Amino acid sequence: MALKNCTKCGASVPEGSATCPQCGNPMGQNTNNPKRKMWTIIIAAAVVVVGLCCVLILTLSKGCAKKAPSIDLDPARSEQSDTTGVESEVDENLVQLTPEFIEAIQKYDQLSLFSEGYAAVCKNGKWGYIDKTGQEVIPCKYAWANPFHEGLASVRISYDSGYGFIDTTGREVIRHRREIEIPGEFSEGLVVVKNESNDRFFVLDREGRKVFQGAYGEGHYAPYTSLGMIPYHAPAYVEKFMDGKLYIPKGESGYKVYNTKGKKIKEVSDSEMERITKRATAGQAQTFTHTLYTGKVYGTETCELYLWGVKDANGKIIVPAEYDEASIYIEPKEIDLTNGVIPVVLVEYGELSFADRFGIFIPGEGSKEHYGYVDLKGNDTFSKGLKERCKKSRLKAIELYKATAAAEEAEAEAARAVAEGSKAVTNALADDEAVPAVDEAAQWADEY
Repeated sequence: MALKNCTKCGASVPEGSATCPQCGNPMGQNTNNPKRKMWTIIIAAAVVVVGLCCVLILTLSKGCAKKAPSIDLDPARSEQSDTTGVESEVDENLVQLTPEFIEAIQKYDQLSLFSEGYAAVCKNGKWGYIDKTGQEVIPCKYAWANPFHEGLASVRISYDSGYGFIDTTGREVIRHRREIEIPGEFSEGLVVVKNESNDRFFVLDREGRKVFQGAYGEGHYAPYTSLGMIPYHAPAYVEKFMDGKLYIPKGESGYKVYNTKGKKIKEVSDSEMERITKRATAGQAQTFTHTLYTGKVYGTETCELYLWGVKDANGKIIVPAEYDEASIYIEPKEIDLTNGVIPVVLVEYGELSFADRFGIFIPGEGSKEHYGYVDLKGNDTFSKGLKERCKKSRLKAIELYKATAAAEEAEAEAARAVAEGSKAVTNALADDEAVPAVDEAAQWADEY
């Protein structure tokens, strides 16, 4: 019979015994068995690894459920994301129409489009700049102020001083010069400016050094790009660099092409320039994602009154047409929404007037303009009371215009009736005088 030693007292015990007859130690367990210890360690390690994997998978799944912050300006998608119950992060590039922002902008007479986080504002006839919170960061001391591009903006102290350029702290980077009468926007580190007669251009670097200059050809032409928004006025057109090239009109047709050093490298036709412009516009697709549209409120045979709203890239109306004016590019009407808001105007009408040249109605005598902003969810900075007051004044001005037009038409009709009557009387008198003359002529003919 095979024997084995008790692990406790060392006595020889027949194999198969449950306990040691000497000390009672269980013979089925061997706590010093190295193989058993190894398997115990392996099993414990496996349990720990499996547990860690479960924790990691759970953590990752929760992290994936949270949507990463984006600059999606579509209110429909934004509203859907808000319903997930996950707290969304605010995009630091967007202007938030908070009560503090709305209160801060009430002191300004005019507002303009945000560009690079700043907007030109006017107070008591002088222009300065606010930041995205509505705080005035550059005092209102300029006769005119244009948008920032590449961190620099053109301003003028007075209307006879010419323009200079400042940075976002208000520091004058390029001094005011008389020859800078029509300033452009910085692009690729350079800016094109024009003289007062608009027949010569100058290219300056960021320090104001003149890189090169040239002359425009004779004749009428339509430059291919714009300065940016001048608040509520048609933008002044100035060329700028695109992909290291500057395209200057030769005259009636064609363009001269310069590189950044001022060397003329080639010429292009009008059709080639059109293709280049389209490619440049297509490259701005992410910036210009929305379009302004108009809704007609009232019209005659010669004039119309419009309100402005906003559509997205798919043509969906996201801001109803209820504003009297909006900051626009004339062609195309795409707008830069990098900062998420658009300057708009509500008019409290006194009378309606009209501009024959453009075929539109404009605010007349006794009217007052109220400037503000609207975001892409339709939130704006106007009070409900003001919006209702402006709406009523608009309808009242339209009815007043109709009544005045009807009275003027009735007066004109009466004048035409009087004129027709006078003409009939004159004709009748002429006929009465003609009868005796005919009789006299017939008598004279009979006598001879």
